[in-house]
Amino acid sequence: MAVVFEPLVGNTFVARGPTNLGLYVFRQGDPARAVVIDSGGDEDSGRRIVRECERLGVSLAVLLNTHSNADHCGGNASVYKRTGCAIAATEIEAAFLRYPNLEPSFLAGGYPQRAIRNKFLMAPPSRATHLLVPPCELALDERGQIYIRKPSGKDPSGSQGAEKSWGPVGLEGVQSGQEGDGLGAASDSLQIVSLPGHYFGMVGVMTPDGVFFAADALAGAPILEKYHIFFFYDVAAELETLTVLEGIEAEWCVPSHAEPVRDIRPLVGLNRAKIFEIAETIVDLVQKRRDGASLEDIVADVCTHYEIVLNANQHVLVGSTIRSYLSWLCDQDRLEYGFERNRMTFRMKQ
Repeated sequence: MAVVFEPLVGNTFVARGPTNLGLYVFRQGDPARAVVIDSGGDEDSGRRIVRECERLGVSLAVLLNTHSNADHCGGNASVYKRTGCAIAATEIEAAFLRYPNLEPSFLAGGYPQRAIRNKFLMAPPSRATHLLVPPCELALDERGQIYIRKPSGKDPSGSQGAEKSWGPVGLEGVQSGQEGDGLGAASDSLQIVSLPGHYFGMVGVMTPDGVFFAADALAGAPILEKYHIFFFYDVAAELETLTVLEGIEAEWCVPSHAEPVRDIRPLVGLNRAKIFEIAETIVDLVQKRRDGASLEDIVADVCTHYEIVLNANQHVLVGSTIRSYLSWLCDQDRLEYGFERNRMTFRMKQ
């Protein structure tokens, strides 16, 4: 995909594409140093990111991954090979970066079929050099060294702060930043907040210009209208994240798969409504199968309802998301499960 970083406001740039990428330029130093937010889906994307940084006359200091889905980290290895920059991610996402076979394996619930061992679900392996423990701040000093510290100002997510935002983490060769009060010329910093739900340890990033990169915390209207089911790992956590997004104070919000917007709240409302719509659809479909519905029954019925045609990738993504909905609905005491003829079946809670 083409990568062209265009100024949004101040020192914050956005490259629009299938996955929106971000860039923030710390103006200290010669050349100025930059942080790139996510790396796109493949080696070519990584190569284009490096070329764009050269065009803009900035030195890439940090590649910050919001999470480890392949369309957000597929360019990591290529960028690192060309620049040797630091790579920052949360600890659990760093595990997926290093061992990308974990994603198709967890989606498949076992050893993944060859059809889903592809670049859409498996990025080239890369390794985080710095770990993020949100809420935290990431900044650079005048030498370009990375500082990761507890929030010094108001946390955009409203969190009170983590117990620990730096120091040894017990992973060989990986740091979580450097503790320090004096940041020299680096008076500005990126604020990192937790956005769980879509994936295990996903984060959002607020730049000093008031631009909030929301990662995959919500989908754009065209995606919801066309596909209906947006991948979630944890529905309850996703609903909490949507509430967090409503309280974010930002000049601009940049979802990874939607256009940047001034006000994220209408899109939050649309995503929340779609979640509840899908949940009610699942309950209605289960209720119609009076003898109980298996997972495959429910997946097939939901896809028929929304006119979704599955391929191998969509089968594991949609199937995993529906399993997450079923877990949430059981936790909410809307549904219950049992076993009949060695098949797990779901029915209305008695």
